[in-house]
Formats: sequence, structure tokens, C-alpha cells
Amino acid sequence: MPSDGTGAQKASLVRFVREFATAVFSEGGHILHGSHPSLVGPLIEQAKDHIARGGRKDCLTLAVSRYWSRDRARVPVQEWRQTCMVYETAEATGGPSARDDSIEILRQWMADRCDVFVAVGGQWWQQVAGRAGIPIEAGMAMQRGLPCFLLGGLGGAAADYVRDHPEIIGYLKNGIDDAANQRLALQEDVGSLVNDICGQLSRLPLVRGRVSDGISFRILALDGGGIKGAFTAAALTTMEQSLGVPVASQFDLVAGTSTGGILAIGLGMGLHPDDMLKFYRDRGPIVFPAMRFYRKWRSQLRHMLSPKYSQNLLRRELEQAYFRDGKHKLLGDSVCRLVIPAYDAISGVCHVFRTPHHELLSADHATDAVEVALATAAAPTYFSSAIVRNLVSDASFFDGGVWANCPAMAAIIEAVCYLGVPLDRIDVLSIGTTEEPFTVKSMAQAGWARWGKTLIDLLMNAQVDSAVRHAQLLVGEPRFLRVNTMTTPGMYAIDGSREIENLIALGNRKASDPEILYQVKSRFLNRIDAMDWRLKE
Repeated sequence: MPSDGTGAQKASLVRFVREFATAVFSEGGHILHGSHPSLVGPLIEQAKDHIARGGRKDCLTLAVSRYWSRDRARVPVQEWRQTCMVYETAEATGGPSARDDSIEILRQWMADRCDVFVAVGGQWWQQVAGRAGIPIEAGMAMQRGLPCFLLGGLGGAAADYVRDHPEIIGYLKNGIDDAANQRLALQEDVGSLVNDICGQLSRLPLVRGRVSDGISFRILALDGGGIKGAFTAAALTTMEQSLGVPVASQFDLVAGTSTGGILAIGLGMGLHPDDMLKFYRDRGPIVFPAMRFYRKWRSQLRHMLSPKYSQNLLRRELEQAYFRDGKHKLLGDSVCRLVIPAYDAISGVCHVFRTPHHELLSADHATDAVEVALATAAAPTYFSSAIVRNLVSDASFFDGGVWANCPAMAAIIEAVCYLGVPLDRIDVLSIGTTEEPFTVKSMAQAGWARWGKTLIDLLMNAQVDSAVRHAQLLVGEPRFLRVNTMTTPGMYAIDGSREIENLIALGNRKASDPEILYQVKSRFLNRIDAMDWRLKE
């Protein structure tokens, strides 16, 4: 808003914001705004009107730094969330530059999430041009190659910027020539501005949500880890109960491997995280029974020649958990899109079980949900390979953890390659099953006899670390939230059922961290339901 502009200019600016928002919302578009106090009101009013006409709440996103939003009296974030999405970016702390550093974090966050930049109004040019947001934000947008529109005819810093730097017109990349951009930059008629900009926006190859109607495509990725899935179930339960939003309804895609696959399928079958937490707490000791010394010794001897635990027992427990109403459910019955890694024991290739969310990937529609869970959790030496009856023949599968114990990368590839989601629209919540310090320094000169289980641990740790790092690089660190906790070496085993309560306590504590909860609330469990994945274009 131009602080030094005329009353007429301010009125025109507000009118432009109202009419532009109405036009964008009506075409199924979204507006992301940095929560300037002068424009929040008009934007929220137009969003309310849009919602009243049957539109979605995520038509408007307000981004605000916690440098300001911690003052709830001045920045009513909870009130805003009744109408739109709200993202609170991190606050820079310490030193005289905390304010400017916080603004920089906010600006960068917004620049990474925009398809197009429209600049109007603005302050500071007359006082301190270097603090004016318009040129800084325009520069960030142009650096990313975004189409830009500079509207100086409505006054404020935008007008001064265009006047003092006419050369900027040549860098806007919005699809219209310099002469037309010059006229647009000086245009004072609000109706003409809205029509011209929206007309050009309709011609640009902007991101269109093919499988998600929101500003981001939300992925939940759940690691493998046997009984340590109690940590994950506790973390999800704490998030759901703290924020009062059903987890499964908020994610556009849920991926899970091994114990994470059991959890993901449970969510898909309509269970809540606390249902799955009860499954781990009550049934975990049955699937992985604690043994006295003599029985444990006999079990270890048997384990050398055959699987350690009964797959039939796990099947029975999963059937009771998933099919509580007595009706067998199929993968195609899932309430959310699912991606469940496994390993095809016959073909010797990586495999992904998925809901039929793509017309060419519908083979698993009628696959029994329990059989998929058994397949992804069939850890070699712990369980026998799982038989899955599907299509024209039966197939045998081992645990997906042999190649995707952290399924974040598999989920991102699914979203990009099969669902057509742009990388810069993906937000990932990745939850581990605890981790511990790991090194193989002492194995530098070891032969095969010394490596033993350490080799398996090395390969597992390496592929999880690789998946997390590559996922962060692909979507960008600001769009990848990893929830996990470091533990004492050897404290928790994948079949250590005696430690379930401790694992639950760790999961609850980690998910209760305010730094975790505020991000989950803003980015994932934000009360914007995912679109029904069964809808077709």
C-alpha cells in the first residue's frame, strides 16, 4: 500500500486487489500474499465470497514471518485460518538485523512457491529505497525466471521503481512486448488492468493442478523399522490429536515401507493413527514375542535356517486391525493415494504397490490390503516371502526396505512422473523410526566373516541417508520436513517389543516439539482436504 500516495490511489489499489482476487479465484487460481496489513482485509473478504459460492479455502494463502505472528493480538493467525491457508515462516533471532533477516526468509519462501509475480503499491521508496520490497521481490522473481507484472499506475514503490528503472520492462518475461508492458506499467484504470493481466495469465503455461487443487501437493512418507513403527504411530497420533485434523484426509499421497507400509495402508483403510498405535502397543508383543534366555537361544538357532517369526500370525493380526467390520478390503478401497514399495522375489526387481490413481497403473486395484502389507513387511530372515494373488498369477515379495526403507524418493517420483506434479509444488513430511550413530571405521580391513550383520546395517543406513538427502535436494530443503530422533546405539531393535512404550514416548515427544507442530500445522494438517484421488479429468 503506498504510504505516501493519494486517497484516490489507495482506493484504486484496494479495488484492484478485490477485482483481481475475484477474477483469479473464479478461474480456479490461487493467490499467495505476504500479509501486508492494508491488503489482508480485502483479500480475506474476497476469499470468503469465493468459499460461500462453493470454492475451496486454499484459493488464498497468507504468508507471515513469526517475527510478527508471535504477536497474536496484532496478527490474528487463528482468525485468518478460518478462511484461508496461513504459512508462518521462521523468525531470525538475535542482532539488529533480525527484522530484515526474517523478511528475507519470508520473501525467499514465497519466491519458491509462485508461478507469477504481480507487483502493486509498496512502501519505503521515498524514505529508504533500499528497503522497498517491490524491487527486491521482483528481482527474486526474475532470477527464478517467473513471469512478472509491474503495475506502477496505482502509485507507491511500484510506480517509483518503474519510473527510476525503465530498463526493467525488458526483463519481465510475461509474454507481452516491451511497449505493451510499458503501457501496463503506467495504466491507472483498474478494470483494464485486471482484464489485461488475467487475459495474459490465461495464455501463459502456468502450473495447473492436475491431481491437487491446492498450492502444494502434500506427501506423507513413512520409513520402515519393524516394531519401531510405534515411534511413527505415536508421532502421527500426537499430530492428529494436537491439531484436531484427520491425517489421511490432508495428504495427496501417502507412502510407506515395511512397518511404514503397514501404517500407510491402515490410514488408507480408514483407521486413525491412534488405532494403529493401539495395534503396535497391543499386538506388537504378540507378533514379536519377548523370550526368556532358553527360548531365545533356541529361536536364534532356528533363525539360522528359517524365518524367525510367523507370517501367519502377522496376517491374522493385520486382518483384525484392517477389517474390523468383517469386510475384506482391497488396495483400491483406500481413502487416499498409496505407494507401497516391495521387492519381487521371482523377477528380482523393485516393485511398487499403488492405488489405481493412474489409468496405466491399475493392476493393484483388487489386491488384498493385508497381502500388500505382508509383502512390504516381509523382512528377509525375520519373515518368509509374502505371496500376493494378483491378476493372472501369484507372486512372491520381500520387504520394500531392501531398496526404499525411506520411501520419500519413491513418492516424489510417483508424483512427478505419473501424476504430473511439478517439483516446486511438492511438500514432503517424512517420518523415521528413530536413528542411531553409525560408523564402520573399525571394519576398514574386515573380510566377509567379520562383516556379518554390520554389512546389512551399512547398506540400510546408506540407502536411507541417500533417499533423505536426494529428496531434500529434489524438492528443496524448505519443502522437506524430516521428523526423527537420535537414540543410543543398540537401544532399539526392529523386533524389540519390550521397548514399545519407550518408542511411543519418543514419538510423542518429538511430535510435540513446537518447531515441528507449527510446520505441520501450516504445511500439512492445514484443514485443506486433499482432492478425492478417484476423480478423473
